[in-house]
Amino acid sequence: MEDFQLKVEDQKKTLDERNRIIREIHQHYMNKSPELECLRQIDSDIYTKNEIRLMIHQKYDHINQNVENLKVDSDTILFSILGIIVSTVASSVILLLCLYQFEFLAAFHFYLLIPLYIINYLIIKSITRKTRDNVVVFIATFIATILNVLIFILLIN
Repeated sequence: MEDFQLKVEDQKKTLDERNRIIREIHQHYMNKSPELECLRQIDSDIYTKNEIRLMIHQKYDHINQNVENLKVDSDTILFSILGIIVSTVASSVILLLCLYQFEFLAAFHFYLLIPLYIINYLIIKSITRKTRDNVVVFIATFIATILNVLIFILLIN
């Protein structure tokens, strides 16, 4: 039982130390400190310099990816517009083929919005290379889904 408690305490200390290091890394990133300066200023009794270097590199990469993903620039807007067009056409064709093959799905047409949204999102994500955390990608996916609804309503009437 004591072995188990010691093991749990050791894991807790290791996790606490890791969280402390990650908080420090994040603070250095927010202060725009380079990775090397961050490495020089962070010490640990539990982790080696190599392990700390790896944590710093991974955390800086992770933060950079998040910042890049959230960035709205002209390329993101243009690719989102292209994504709206491509995804609307592709998902409308898929919807029409499904309705043609399985006529009973027409009764559940508003439930088909969920797969259409997913298809639109995946196409727009692949074109823009950004996730729905980016506001432009989210809005583009929503617009493409609304266009799908309008196409569906026009075709039914």
